[in-house]
Amino acid sequence: MIFKYLSRKISLLEKPVNFWKVTSYIVLCLLQPSVAAAQSLQEIDVLLKKENLSGAVYSVVNNGQITSYSSGLKNRRTGDPMLRDDKVHVGSLTKTFLAMGILRLATQNMLNLDDPIKKYLKDLPMDNPWENSNPVTIRHLLDHTSGMSDIRLWHFFSTGSTALTPLKEFYERNPELLDIHVKPGSLFSYSNMGYTLLGMLIETFVKEPYEDYLDRNLLRPIGLKNSTFHFRSQQKDKKLAMGHFDNGDPAFAMPIYVRPAGQFTTTAEDMGKFLQFLLNGGRLNDQEFIRKEFIDQMGRPVNTIAAKNGLRLGYALGALSRDRHGVVGVAHTGNTIGFRAMYYLFPKEKKAFFIAHNMDSETADYELFNKALIDHLDMDTLQLHVGSVKRSSVVQDSEWEGYYVPVFTKIHPMELIDVICGYTVVKNIGNDISIRPFQKKEIFAKTIGNALFVAQARTAASYLFYNDGSGETFLTTGAMTLKKIGGWKIYLTTISVVLGVVAALFLILGFIINLFRRKWKYFRSTSMFCISTLILFTLSLLLVSSIDMIRIGNKSPPTMLIYACTFLLPAGCFISLINYGSTLSKSIKRIDFWLMVLVSQFVITLWSYNLIPFAAWD
Repeated sequence: MIFKYLSRKISLLEKPVNFWKVTSYIVLCLLQPSVAAAQSLQEIDVLLKKENLSGAVYSVVNNGQITSYSSGLKNRRTGDPMLRDDKVHVGSLTKTFLAMGILRLATQNMLNLDDPIKKYLKDLPMDNPWENSNPVTIRHLLDHTSGMSDIRLWHFFSTGSTALTPLKEFYERNPELLDIHVKPGSLFSYSNMGYTLLGMLIETFVKEPYEDYLDRNLLRPIGLKNSTFHFRSQQKDKKLAMGHFDNGDPAFAMPIYVRPAGQFTTTAEDMGKFLQFLLNGGRLNDQEFIRKEFIDQMGRPVNTIAAKNGLRLGYALGALSRDRHGVVGVAHTGNTIGFRAMYYLFPKEKKAFFIAHNMDSETADYELFNKALIDHLDMDTLQLHVGSVKRSSVVQDSEWEGYYVPVFTKIHPMELIDVICGYTVVKNIGNDISIRPFQKKEIFAKTIGNALFVAQARTAASYLFYNDGSGETFLTTGAMTLKKIGGWKIYLTTISVVLGVVAALFLILGFIINLFRRKWKYFRSTSMFCISTLILFTLSLLLVSSIDMIRIGNKSPPTMLIYACTFLLPAGCFISLINYGSTLSKSIKRIDFWLMVLVSQFVITLWSYNLIPFAAWD
């Protein structure tokens, strides 16, 4: 393979071949096994075409040897091929690197992971009802167990941030963002805001931007010369691959408010070096750079309810333990505007891989690429034993059957979407269970006792059911927690939304028909208060849908209009219903009255889910 690669390179030379140059090139390749001999893996090439993705860079680590590859296109519009040394954004993989920065400070005894975050960030407007007994610690933030929510729309989808925006601006416009919703340490709750606080923590210690400090004191010692925490764009760095939206349009890089949680640029070879560093137990040049005990704890939660009840898979110290394709490893996924990435570590086997795509698609099956790379590494099955199980709070018998929704909504205030199309149905099938997420493939799991279940094709406990002592039942995978709710709530909420939308469409259609028929008397009717605000609200939605997704969190005429309309719509419905009420005996015989009632109940539903008023920038 290496000679085939060299012959291809040599054949491209336009000048006569110099014997000594060729010889030295061959020697260099033989002495540096970390340089790839192959440009791509055939399986990845095939999958890119099958899933209609642009391109990818990837690397594999096998017993100390790092090999990097590339496939597909760097830029769809220009047709430039992806090269092995091209740079990519990796989204939330940034969290592992930031966690290494914190762990490096802990290794140097500059901080203790179990210190409260307020010990160092004293002015945080954090409202924690459990502050006296369970303050939020550095470890809680690293493990996503702080009890804080994830993000707001404007944290990612806004052009208001710059590469130098102070980190604290992510909460200053709305201090309620830092409210703690569940007891710290008890429950996994993924939080980009939590990792942004960790970036602020580093800056408190080092008295300089965290990007400068970590580039110099973390990345460079490990040997990551082509990686950085600093913001990089395609306009300024020609080696950075172009990101792509689902339809293939280019997605240019943009700064974000929560950059310590998702801003990192790297290459496949640098990622291979980083994974090898982790496989070496955090040692550099046979010296401890990060304590091995920290590296060993990655992806192994201890104090969460799930962990105490036997579910060993989960998130800890910047990484996730993951059970897929017959192997258990330590991993992290990441996606950002135009990119999606993944790394997978197998410490016992001394193997690992990384892959980054320059397209973030909603329809592509990225798991196929993970499986192909696992197969390429020729992995043996790894077992993660359940160990001792605490029996006190697990759910018994068929009590877990029912409907479940996420405890934490990914993007506030979108809980309504979770209720009507993000729920999961659990059914009991003898000693086994069926887990069916909305519009996703049904999962079957077998019981291993104590409310623990193993999903098909998994090697360890995958699901745990438990209650919190107050009668509420939960389902957790260790990296996602769902709360049981009554099925009636899902049905009633869905019916409310459907009837409200249909009624609104009929009212607007009636307005258009009467407009064309020039029935001017209609426009003086009682229902016009509600209809006029409905039309304005609909127009504001159309205007918002026409702007780029990355600008939805901005204060702009469309978003400000929809904010105003969410005040006007309830007022219009209220005024119309009051006027109808003065002649109720006649009103109940009118179709438009009942349509108004259906719209009004929908407005109440939106209000109950904090969607009225709606400020995308809050």
